[in-house]
Amino acid sequence: MKEHKPASKALARHRLAESRMSPLALGIARVLSGAFVRFGLRIRGVEFRHPERLVEAWRDHLEGRSRVILAFRHPYGDEPQLLTYAFATLLPRVARRMGAPLPGQTRARFVHGYEVPLWSGAFIRWLLPRVGAVPVYHVKFDKPSVERIRAILRKSPYPLALAPEGQVSYRAESLPRLERGALRLGFWCAEELRAAGRAEHVVVLPISVYYHFDEDGIGRVEALVARLEADLGLSLSPSASTLGWGFGREERRAALLARLEAVDAALISVAEGYYGISARGAAATHPASRDERLGALLEEALARAEATFGLQAQGDRIARVYRIRQEGWNRIYPESGVPPRGSLARLLADRKAGEAWYVMRHMEFVDLCNYLDSGYPRCSAVGDADGGTGGGISFDRLVETAYSVVDFASRLSGGNFSDRPSVLGRRAVISIDPPIDLSERYGDYENDRRRAMDTAFSDLEKSFMSSIKEHIDERRDR
Repeated sequence: MKEHKPASKALARHRLAESRMSPLALGIARVLSGAFVRFGLRIRGVEFRHPERLVEAWRDHLEGRSRVILAFRHPYGDEPQLLTYAFATLLPRVARRMGAPLPGQTRARFVHGYEVPLWSGAFIRWLLPRVGAVPVYHVKFDKPSVERIRAILRKSPYPLALAPEGQVSYRAESLPRLERGALRLGFWCAEELRAAGRAEHVVVLPISVYYHFDEDGIGRVEALVARLEADLGLSLSPSASTLGWGFGREERRAALLARLEAVDAALISVAEGYYGISARGAAATHPASRDERLGALLEEALARAEATFGLQAQGDRIARVYRIRQEGWNRIYPESGVPPRGSLARLLADRKAGEAWYVMRHMEFVDLCNYLDSGYPRCSAVGDADGGTGGGISFDRLVETAYSVVDFASRLSGGNFSDRPSVLGRRAVISIDPPIDLSERYGDYENDRRRAMDTAFSDLEKSFMSSIKEHIDERRDR
């Protein structure tokens, strides 16, 4: 396993430049994005599903008929990089092939977490604001940030792009959770446009991203799992250890899944030992289920972090993760600045920073494992009991699970998302669902804001679920 270097010093907080679209930065991003997608993300091809919906929405935005929110799924973590390339470079080509060239640049203003410039490198901190990206806080209302985003949605020649899941969700073929921020921004904009006498419609365009992993590289995934098995002291069953290229794909997938389930069980036991939790349920004679055991671990991890930081347990697990994350970064990068070197205040700030790093390991563990219920990869959220292949486990879902199991071990030992493995090439599918017109719902919003929001939220959720089902059905038919 990789050794993770703890933070030990309080650090000066990086300040981003004002968000704007710089021609120089946009040019650099355009030159680099294709190479990064190809070699950095190992994506060997990108295709749009229902591109006409994206072309039409973008045209309406560019020509002043609508204000568009590009609401994209966030299962893998690198969707903003992929979509930046796809929008700026591939979409104009697609539009021309359709005989409907777009009348302007296809750029988007992406929203990112405020913490990104804290942990990212100097180049990213320079680039983000200069390609129009804007930061947002998850758990506190920062009026300048919100007003900046609202102004972009209301006035920018470019659509606003954000992830309604709020953060990486680690699984493409189910929908663990959504947040309401995109819809709230949309209804606010519809209200502001109406007050200003403007006729544009506010449209939310749901976008899903799916990766098809190169199954010829299954041996690399098996080797990844074998290293973890060795680290855990697990011995392979004869069927798992002897499978090779002479066996069919379904047999290798099934064997790999069995190994992943064994590793997962072993990791839960190791985590229980670390956190001092019994594997039994309320009744001494009744062992808890796998998901109950993992749930108890997550609650213990959150409780320890919250107790150290003096936080109350409020909201769902991810809302609690957000608060722990913010408090941790505030201690490593004090908002009030770093005290003078050698002073008592500085020594105490350094100690708080070091403690915060260790406390945040509990948060990083929950950040991933909250999404790892036992129903995945065998079943999807659309009731597909055989994994979407009509007779076996989906390889794409199996790879996601393998990466998450390895990531589980990494988070337990002090890692974070940047340590997540990626050993296979892949193709990307960007699926565009029908737009959700919030301006058409504005009368309902005026009459009952909560009900209108609930209805729009349900429709967004159904849209993403419909895309998942379409994706699974297409894969089955191949």
